[in-house]
Amino acid sequence: MWSRRQLAHLAAGGLLLPRTVFGQSAGQKRFIFLFSDGGWDTGHVFTPWWDVVDAGVEPDAQPGRANGIDFVDHPHRPSVREFFENWGDQACVINGLEVRSITHERCRQLMLTGQGPLSDDWASILAARSVTPLQIPHVIVDGPAFTDRFTSGVVRVGDDDQLPRLLSGDALTELGLTVPTSRAQSLTDAFVAQRAANRGTAFSNAYADTLDQLAGLTGLGDLGLSVEDAGCERDIAADCGLAFDLFSRDISRCAMLRYKGWCSEGWDTHQGLELQSTNFEDLFAYLNAAMLDLSGRSSSTGGALADEVVFVLFSEMGREPKLNAWEGRDHWTFTSVMLVGAGVQGGQVIGGLDSGGQGQAVDLGTGAISGSGTSLLPEHLGATLLQLGDVDPAEFLDAPAPITAALS
Repeated sequence: MWSRRQLAHLAAGGLLLPRTVFGQSAGQKRFIFLFSDGGWDTGHVFTPWWDVVDAGVEPDAQPGRANGIDFVDHPHRPSVREFFENWGDQACVINGLEVRSITHERCRQLMLTGQGPLSDDWASILAARSVTPLQIPHVIVDGPAFTDRFTSGVVRVGDDDQLPRLLSGDALTELGLTVPTSRAQSLTDAFVAQRAANRGTAFSNAYADTLDQLAGLTGLGDLGLSVEDAGCERDIAADCGLAFDLFSRDISRCAMLRYKGWCSEGWDTHQGLELQSTNFEDLFAYLNAAMLDLSGRSSSTGGALADEVVFVLFSEMGREPKLNAWEGRDHWTFTSVMLVGAGVQGGQVIGGLDSGGQGQAVDLGTGAISGSGTSLLPEHLGATLLQLGDVDPAEFLDAPAPITAALS
């Protein structure tokens, strides 16, 4: 059991939010954002280069199709085919989305906010608009976050296990802090409660609600929050498992994960393409394991957790179809996103690339490529995710237009 001193430090650190209602968020969608850091080569899986002029087509690559998903098949990437054969009916691939930048940080900002660094990202907004207030609305297991209004709802696990050490109390011990006596605690509690009452009913109620939430955090210490590695890289399936634990306990609504590539070598391949192939095989192997794990999980109300969870797989940019002088690919402003899970109209690919490797306009309602359609931007992705999460996109975006064809 934690002392009030430990709990008070959690509150002071911004981990906790006042809450006035306790209850289960049954039925609301929960989101795992899985970020491939560095700019993936969509031509290895999502956007075949066959019809793109002067594109460097990968040797031995072949057209693949499973569950309505057209993809790039290759003998070195069996996990990609396995994923689409097993889970493609739950997946929607969105191709030809233009980020409108080729610098890493700016692309991250645009992909996650549609605007810039002084905005809340899609995950922070969705977490803040949970049906009921949550203890850790948006957990950053690893990866980027951009916040403005909802900063207090975003919590990082920390590369050095800062969050688990804070929850266990070890962080306080390491700082040399001591727990006051029970009499000192009682006097302190009475003093603070009186000061809260003097501030008025609303403030006093908020203080009481926060104490209730603090008490509710005592069971989080048994969660496996520590960073896990799979040899030379993060175990992404284990990271997904942590998110599932938080979701099933109704502690979090969103989680950010980051995949840095095989042995953390990254995706920024300006020379050589072998690493892209290895990264995709590795990533989809983790994803297959995570989907299998999810299929056996229950939600906080006893239903299937898979009926609530949405995966958002993305990278900050794509790679140019044409090979450079080093047999690699440089930055490209067009990329792909894959949505998988609850509320997603699976078994389809929306959008594509023209002969110049640029995104084609689509009909947002049908998903079909159309000359009179809309050129896809991060704002369309954001509006789609917000609508999927029962959040009004108009509150956060100007003239939002969800890709309704992606939603079931």
